[in-house]
Amino acid sequence: MSKLKDILKHLQISDNDRCEYTEDAIAIQNYVIEELKKQDATFRNAYDGLSLGGSYLDGVKLRTPDEFDLHMKLKFPFEIKPLNDENGFVYLYTTGGRNSLSGCYNDGYIRRKELQYWLRNIFKKVFYSTLSLECNRSGHSYSVTYTNEGYACAHSIEAVCGNRTISFDMVPAFEFNGSQWPLTDPPVPHQVRLQYPWFAIPQKKSGSSDDRTFMVCAPHWEREVIKNSDNLKNVLRLMKGLRDGNSRDLPHLSSYMLKTVLLGELRRVNWSRDEGPLLVEMWGRLVERLDVGRLDFFLANGHNIFDRLNSRELDNCRRNARDIHHKLRIYYNSNNGSELNKLFNQK
Repeated sequence: MSKLKDILKHLQISDNDRCEYTEDAIAIQNYVIEELKKQDATFRNAYDGLSLGGSYLDGVKLRTPDEFDLHMKLKFPFEIKPLNDENGFVYLYTTGGRNSLSGCYNDGYIRRKELQYWLRNIFKKVFYSTLSLECNRSGHSYSVTYTNEGYACAHSIEAVCGNRTISFDMVPAFEFNGSQWPLTDPPVPHQVRLQYPWFAIPQKKSGSSDDRTFMVCAPHWEREVIKNSDNLKNVLRLMKGLRDGNSRDLPHLSSYMLKTVLLGELRRVNWSRDEGPLLVEMWGRLVERLDVGRLDFFLANGHNIFDRLNSRELDNCRRNARDIHHKLRIYYNSNNGSELNKLFNQK
């Protein structure tokens, strides 16, 4: 249906917008990192670069390119060994001994709260007041603030210039190579796992008070397995567009949840089919997962991605996603372009 192709085109980022926002974003993130380095010698020595993640890495970011998910890599001067816990979580064991700045205790395990406390204090020293930054290439002047202080996973900053806002989620991460993967082999080709790294990030395990657990993630592995899957990315863009057009009705239904639905169907679907029937089918798969309240983590069995939703959010998503699927089927099959536009909240 040509109408869905028009909607998809409207969701895409223009090359000019991508270039301009990306140049400013790089200038802002580099400035913040340099300020963090000035405030703490341990951070300066441990900082090992930023690694892009999320929709930007997968090439499925919609509309304005104004949100950046970044892994802030840390490398301490002692060996860190990932040990399998369960369900996609690991312990990080080190022989480095006690070091309060690195979050390590005498038992050798890195602790999330200590790690985040250390980083939070550095960010607060940098952002004791709003920072001002002028990007040399664009000439845009930004006010930069610390908006989310890493009590969950990410340290977030927001840069504002007039009616333009660019936000960054910086997630502390420890990088490992594929040969260090401590879990059961995921559905990712062996060569991809050898070529690209994976990360351990400070994510709390649902229902656990253990402060030693870190969650695995491998955005480059996921990018590679979907890279040559024909219309999969277009279907993901359309699903994200539907989610964004109905965001109030789908509380905390994340882009990663939508991506996980497609990853679970990766080898069962003919992705060379047209985007329209694929979208109807894959949104239906989302509804099925919501109905049973379970969405398995692509990288590890036993980890339910929907654990990040509380019962009220899950109920709302379940009910409203089913209603959206019903309307989507009717409007697509009847070739009703105006109602499809409304469903995506497009004019």
